[in-house]
Amino acid sequence: MNQHIWIIDDDAAMRDSLSLLLSTVGWQTQAFDSAEAFQQQAGDLADLAGCLLLDIRMPGKSGLTLLEEWTQQGLAIPVIVMTGHGNIDLCRRAFKNGAHEFLTKPVDADLLFEVVGDAMARQQIAFDAQQRLQPLQQKLATLTAREKEMLGEIVQGYSSKEIAQRRSLSPRTVEVHRANIFSKLEVNSLAKLLKIYGELTQEAK
Repeated sequence: MNQHIWIIDDDAAMRDSLSLLLSTVGWQTQAFDSAEAFQQQAGDLADLAGCLLLDIRMPGKSGLTLLEEWTQQGLAIPVIVMTGHGNIDLCRRAFKNGAHEFLTKPVDADLLFEVVGDAMARQQIAFDAQQRLQPLQQKLATLTAREKEMLGEIVQGYSSKEIAQRRSLSPRTVEVHRANIFSKLEVNSLAKLLKIYGELTQEAK
């Protein structure tokens, strides 16, 4: 995964200063003077890796409005909001809209490194988890609707006999579904089935 720090600020001096400062520790940066320029270059927001430094006060839509819209469009990387006119209400609104952190200008260099470093580490962890779980999700997608229902009852602790009674099915039919589930998910024990199901549900939260 090639992480970038995306900087959006209409102040050229601020963009240059942040880019230069962050590059001193080896981070790759891309800076933009507007949200429109960023979106044109970035493409699919859901595919971005790294973190975003976003100025709140720019011509057109505010940074908070953009953050809310982009989150709805699939933006998943941490967003660090910046402003030269910070207050408690603005800070509260930023976090409510999903901001990772809130910084006031002029930005302290040590604090910037700390916040960006944390954001990049969190994004890397999330990416690694997604890569690890993707094969499991693909296997889960091969289950039929009935098998997914059965899976839900199996992980709740119901036996084949109990599931059969709950669904007015023969125990033999339930056992066939159970065998198909184990085969498609490539597990050979209930313990392994519970483990991967737990990982998938935890990631979805």
